[in-house]
Amino acid sequence: ISGARRAQFAILIARTEMDVPEGSRGANTAFIIDLPTEGWNDVREVETMHGSTGHSEIVITDLRVHDSQILGGRGNGHRLGQYRLGPARLAHCMRWVAQAETALEMMVDRSLDRYSHGSYLAEKQGIQWMIADSAMELYQCKLMILHAAYLIDKGADFRQEVSMAKHFVANSLNRIIDRAIQVHGAGGVSQDFLLSRMYAHIRGLRLADGPDEVHRNAIAKLELARHIATAPQDVEMPITRGC
Repeated sequence: ISGARRAQFAILIARTEMDVPEGSRGANTAFIIDLPTEGWNDVREVETMHGSTGHSEIVITDLRVHDSQILGGRGNGHRLGQYRLGPARLAHCMRWVAQAETALEMMVDRSLDRYSHGSYLAEKQGIQWMIADSAMELYQCKLMILHAAYLIDKGADFRQEVSMAKHFVANSLNRIIDRAIQVHGAGGVSQDFLLSRMYAHIRGLRLADGPDEVHRNAIAKLELARHIATAPQDVEMPITRGC
């Protein structure tokens, strides 16, 4: 729960609709909670691998809410969250591209400056391939973001493309920074360069706004649903559940 120690209000998502099927997206409602309030207990700030950054452990006990605190209508808690998260995930990807560009530039600069075993690192094929792979992934990241943003802008269904971009860009950033550390050698894992701090920070991006596995499941379900919807009616489809 990011920023809980500094927040003056929270958005609480709670199950309110008991007459809908288990797992239904219409089961939850969003409430605005003024802080501090009785029943909302900020237990501790959780330190992550990149330090204390405002993530808190919250325990909710006998917290009472009123109809006047409902945000967006009953049963719309999940929809509100997803409405915000779709474009927000893409905004994260845009920032991650800037970090990937920084790491790639550092990798290239190091390879042109570091002389080892008879030649500059830039002249060694193994290093060239790291640079090439990073440049290609960065190019793919930019194109995926642009296409997903285009779909959002035109009002089309962007769920699959945003999940693809979020998963791919986060993992590409991890790989590019990892390669940059490798090219920097022992210096890459030291505090002399920015890379070690970047790496400690960006590992969590494969969990933030949905872990890799959730996005891969969502991508697969949307792809399956598309094929099922367009299949001839007399063809039996083996997979229907969850689509």
